[in-house]
Amino acid sequence: MADLGMPLLVFNLGGEMSYILEQRLQAQAIDSEKNRKVLQDIIGAMLNQSFLDELFKPQPLSSTTSARSLFDRLAHSSIMRLSESSMDKLFDLMTMGFKYQILCSKAPAELVDITLNHLESMLAMVAPGPVAARVEYAIQRVQAVYGQMPFGQMNLVRQALLLFLQDKRVKVSLFLQDGLQTQNGVMVLPTGGVLAPGVERPRLVWYFDRSGSVIATKEFPAPAAYEARTASTPRTKLGLNLD
Repeated sequence: MADLGMPLLVFNLGGEMSYILEQRLQAQAIDSEKNRKVLQDIIGAMLNQSFLDELFKPQPLSSTTSARSLFDRLAHSSIMRLSESSMDKLFDLMTMGFKYQILCSKAPAELVDITLNHLESMLAMVAPGPVAARVEYAIQRVQAVYGQMPFGQMNLVRQALLLFLQDKRVKVSLFLQDGLQTQNGVMVLPTGGVLAPGVERPRLVWYFDRSGSVIATKEFPAPAAYEARTASTPRTKLGLNLD
């Protein structure tokens, strides 16, 4: 099922692109209506019906070069124009943002929540109408395809996405300021927080004999505060706008 990674790659990178462009347009004091029109054109092109249908067909992940080319075309589907250098920086920010999120995810299934956070944020950026309907359709497809996907298959999708992102090590000023990245580009991952489903809080070392029976346990202080996941645990905030 690693051949079902393309929708997650496009939706998550597309969500990151939407955040960055929205912030840039606001920083340039672009009129709010023009701001919305630019984002609506880009999101509408990204979630075009025929493109979505192709996206959900089983296929290997595209190369970094192909993905960069795809988002170049999407970014220029509106009246906005970016130089080659600006597009390179935009793509680096998109990929590093998603890389941090996927590395922080506690379980493969959390990729679904990260993707839904991106899509629902894009839904809030567009006006009610045809484009909003496309976003809602994409949300439904993600829930239908990945919502009940078995752990092993979802893990293959996660591994494929990590392989796509593994060589990206661009320093991001926001990450550096918040201590989320070292000066050589390595991500600093948080400890503690909500555990993956079925995982107990780290606090015991178990000792077994040769037959596999527990002969002793030893408690140790946990390095951070951990919380068990329950049915009422809120969805992860990964995938939401960092700013």
